[in-house]
Amino acid sequence: MSLYFKGEEQTLDDILRAREIRVNNQHYLLDKYGSTVVSYKLNIPGPVKYNSLVKQIYDEGLLVFKQKINEYPIHMLYEKEFIKNSGPEYLAVFDISAALIKELTTSIEENHPLGRLYDFDVLDAKGRQISREDLGISPRKCLLCDNNAFACGRSRAHGVNELIDKIESMAIDYFQLMR
Repeated sequence: MSLYFKGEEQTLDDILRAREIRVNNQHYLLDKYGSTVVSYKLNIPGPVKYNSLVKQIYDEGLLVFKQKINEYPIHMLYEKEFIKNSGPEYLAVFDISAALIKELTTSIEENHPLGRLYDFDVLDAKGRQISREDLGISPRKCLLCDNNAFACGRSRAHGVNELIDKIESMAIDYFQLMR
């Protein structure tokens, strides 16, 4: 098993509770601001959703996102981070089109060496999630093969340990190069 993926294991109830809280927070922000909402978290399989390596990966994704946002005249109305054992999360509200934000986040997911681990959800002012397909972008590919990531996940084509090993390897390679 993994050298770095140790931490407090989360149950299905823990994950579902975190998801429910995230959705409630998104709806609250939509009601309050009536503008584009971004929700960022990581795609981490298995029961351990938070540890020092996960936090390092998450922090890198958030840094890249904020740098990308700062390249444009985009006004942020709200932002907040939630660091918890079910996984770190970030919520923000912007006064710009959801499609533009989705293009930016998809670019990060597609082009950053750790981008496959980043999960940016973008909701428009009406609460509709903007999909990659809405922008004419193909679905995400699996971390381990060239198949559709959703299909691989649903069919459990790859074991959790195999996926964790890949994530660990990607992160170690990336952060060693950054030194």
